[in-house]
Amino acid sequence: MAKKHKAYKSTLDKGYASEWNDNHIDDFSTELSDGLLFLGPALSTCWDTAQTAGGSAPVWALVSGHAFVVLNTGGTTDQTSSMRYMLEGGVANITHPDDLPILTTALEVAAVKDAAGVANSVVEFGFQDDSDAIFTENQHCAIFRIYNGKLHAVTGDGVDETETEIADYDQYAHYRIEILSSSVKFYVDNMVTAAATHTTHLPDADLTVKFSIRSKDNVDSTIRVDAAALQRLRKQ
Repeated sequence: MAKKHKAYKSTLDKGYASEWNDNHIDDFSTELSDGLLFLGPALSTCWDTAQTAGGSAPVWALVSGHAFVVLNTGGTTDQTSSMRYMLEGGVANITHPDDLPILTTALEVAAVKDAAGVANSVVEFGFQDDSDAIFTENQHCAIFRIYNGKLHAVTGDGVDETETEIADYDQYAHYRIEILSSSVKFYVDNMVTAAATHTTHLPDADLTVKFSIRSKDNVDSTIRVDAAALQRLRKQ
């Protein structure tokens, strides 16, 4: 949820350090926020891994002293590790473009390259329809897609999609996907200036949050999800 100061001031009113430094309170007046920080409860409580195929189901792991959710494919081509966010009790999709949802996440692309240094495996993460097949074109989505060593922004309306190549991917980066009423904005590390903006083939269906990786060329492939947060409008 959003936060606001306990003390409310109008323009030109005096303010005090004690007011600025006081505890903030939750503000449900405009939007709701959910922190999906992967520090509990059990991953299976809120994340469904049924779209994992051949690879290892996502798990908690402490890597070099830092807690991640690790998605690993194993070393055989076309094996997948995937997780999708769900409401407790198994409710599938959790938001809709009309909610103007914003997903912010931090993710490490730990291993997608073969011995020659060629990045062949595929990574997708962002908003997707729960029931849509992953790594399939023309689904309802607003996602980042990494393949052939490049980071792409993708939107799909269930019939067609728009894809923009952004740049070479970074091993570790901070990402944001912001669905607006007539566009989708994609941010990478810089949360002020969008790396890509799409105005065509925008999703128009219920959505959830998915993270997925699929191996290619027998490369044992891994991503590590550090944190994620979802912001959406409060029902007006």
